[in-house]
Amino acid sequence: MKVANGNDKLGKGCLVVSRPVGDTCPNSCAFLGNGCYAEQTEKMYPNVRPAGMQNVITERGRIRAMILDAKRQGKSIRWHERGDWFLNGELDTNYVDNVVWACESILADGDSLPDMWFYTHTYDSRLVSMGQYMNVYASIHNEKDYNDAKSAGFKRFAWCDSDQKIAPKRPRSKAKAAAWRDSLPKLVVLHGEKYVTCPEIRRGRGVVTCTPTKGSVSCDLCVRGLANVLFPSH
Repeated sequence: MKVANGNDKLGKGCLVVSRPVGDTCPNSCAFLGNGCYAEQTEKMYPNVRPAGMQNVITERGRIRAMILDAKRQGKSIRWHERGDWFLNGELDTNYVDNVVWACESILADGDSLPDMWFYTHTYDSRLVSMGQYMNVYASIHNEKDYNDAKSAGFKRFAWCDSDQKIAPKRPRSKAKAAAWRDSLPKLVVLHGEKYVTCPEIRRGRGVVTCTPTKGSVSCDLCVRGLANVLFPSH
């Protein structure tokens, strides 16, 4: 598996697995060609997409080795900073089966798994069942998405406020961005579900990161699946 170390947002306490944007995403994803951060990253950095392409065809033994390597390093795994569980217009069941086999193989040896988490636009019950190995979040941005994910059995949700109904988009200037962060709610309730505003966005990545890193506070909210999360438009 092609992996990378964490970044300024995620922190240095995780390994990151990515796949090519679009090729591995459901066609129904409203963000494709419409402000997808991962898609913009591929356009900005020429080496990013080829790296993700290396994880289109997977081998279960290499997935197992990657998981064990993360544990050896004391790191968590962020699945799919870019890309998703789809391929050729449908759920990539071969990939899912390989990941499940790798996790089961490690557990069968009496070992434990590192913390792992992902967000997905693929609302499929087969991904919900992966919650026994990692923390599974349905990435949603409206009531329809929520209802579709809820019907598929998802228990945790990551609400992306792309419509800016909770807060306007983060300003570019540092002074205005600081005031914007201060104005963000800590907690919101949407359709009966409580969402914690992403601490990294609300307080700034110089203060909070998803995983442990020098000079910042480790959030671990999504890493450990502690609550639903709201991502204000940024």
